[in-house]
Amino acid sequence: MSFAELQQAAGGLAERERAAFALWLLDSLPPNSREDAGLESVAEAVKRRDELDCGKAIPLAEEEFWTSIEHERMAWK
Repeated sequence: MSFAELQQAAGGLAERERAAFALWLLDSLPPNSREDAGLESVAEAVKRRDELDCGKAIPLAEEEFWTSIEHERMAWK
């Protein structure tokens, strides 16, 4: 079965079934290595904090975040 066929079949599932399928897919991936949580991750966190502190990045309110997620989800359909 091709990716397009899987995508089409999964798109026909109910929302709960798609969520369960997505969870299964994520669980089927190999676990993160310890290297993922190493210095590179810390450096990224520091960079993002600095961007917030200097105003380069603007934080979203929780409501704005979830609204943007809903818009993205609607675009997937």
